[in-house]
Amino acid sequence: MDYTVKTEGGWVRGERRGGAVQFHGIPYAKPPVGDRRFALPDPEAVWEGVYDARFRRPMAPQRAEKSDSPAGTAGLPQDEDCLTLSVSTPDLQGVYPVTVWFHGGANCYGGGDLECYDGGELAAGEKIVCVNLNFRLGALGFLQYPGLNEENLSIEDQLCALRWIQRNIRAFGGDPDRVTLFGQSAGGNAIVHILSRRDSEGLFQQIVLESPSLGRGNHRKEDAFRIGKVFLEELGIDLSRTPEEIRRAVCEKKVSDILDATARVWPVLGAEYENMFFKPVSDSWHTPEQTAQAAAEEAARRHIRVLIGFAKDEMRAFVIPRTPEEEEKVLRQQEQRYEVPGLRFAGAAGRAGCEVYTYRFIWRAPDSVYGACHCIELPFVFGNPDAWKVPMLEGASRQELQKLTKTVQRFWGMFFRFESLPEEEWPAYTPGTEKIKCFDNKENPVVGLERRKD
Repeated sequence: MDYTVKTEGGWVRGERRGGAVQFHGIPYAKPPVGDRRFALPDPEAVWEGVYDARFRRPMAPQRAEKSDSPAGTAGLPQDEDCLTLSVSTPDLQGVYPVTVWFHGGANCYGGGDLECYDGGELAAGEKIVCVNLNFRLGALGFLQYPGLNEENLSIEDQLCALRWIQRNIRAFGGDPDRVTLFGQSAGGNAIVHILSRRDSEGLFQQIVLESPSLGRGNHRKEDAFRIGKVFLEELGIDLSRTPEEIRRAVCEKKVSDILDATARVWPVLGAEYENMFFKPVSDSWHTPEQTAQAAAEEAARRHIRVLIGFAKDEMRAFVIPRTPEEEEKVLRQQEQRYEVPGLRFAGAAGRAGCEVYTYRFIWRAPDSVYGACHCIELPFVFGNPDAWKVPMLEGASRQELQKLTKTVQRFWGMFFRFESLPEEEWPAYTPGTEKIKCFDNKENPVVGLERRKD
């Protein structure tokens, strides 16, 4: 059955699939193409007639990611015209809490509306409205150079989408005063960056950070400009020309040229920037410590509720250690990239008066060499493990997957609905106690924080 909704841009047509009404690929900004490439998002996206939102739309341009084998590969068409969002809702008459999904992928890969991130099961089962975002990635979302662009365009896209949600989500049965941002990996990093900006106040009240790599921090402006210079030279741009001529030359390049230049820059600068040379820029808070502190201070000022956690074997998604020495090295990388800065943020927010919950995902599929790796919790959060036909779930029975899905969605659903988590099952992470919920699909115990002794 089809459903139509009137948004500020025009009418959209969706359809009921199972227990949710879904709308895919709704434009929240004009396509960032032509002269709008490397420009701030323009929210004045309008159309005539009824926009057919029954089908998934393209994700941002990208090359295939080499390190995503545990979680599978992205499978949608690509296009610069990617500033869209999707909505899954139990029905159009309710006033349900809203969740907004920020996908991961090192700021260069992935898409918000991939089948594995489908919000239908989550919306129907937990009685929430689930919104999935697409935004610019890679050079198109993060390249900065004087005269070309000096904004965090991908972040600006996300903020533009959040403002669209505030203005339109009531028509889909959502409550704009009860919004949770949830994101994984680079998506979690983006949420932390958005939280730290005063102009995001009022757009959300809660955040869920799944495996944010806060240890990578932000770029300083000088770093971004250095990367931009190398990139534009690889793109064949004459930097002695005027800023307007440089901008025009870049806007005339094909998307494939930009992706090819990215591939050539990677071996030059990748190692220096921990294989993440496209990321947000902030001179005020660029180190991991400054990033955590800036976000914690703003969270406390706004009384933001926080849920944050990590997988036991995060780094196995990228490298599988073969010796005890490699195991130790990988563990230290994991701690410094994920756990130490993430728990620093959790502790700072808790000490400042925020309600904070932490978790550690330790379940692993019996035949998987990846263990409890990066992304492992996502099939259970979205409630669709059948859509994740991937090695990290290898050997797990349907009964095992269903049991863990029910457990995870129960807790995430309570948080998304602004309910209090049961103290006896998942106590808050408070200064002095530092209790962490573990998901093993058996006892799912609560444990104290363990600190390494070096």
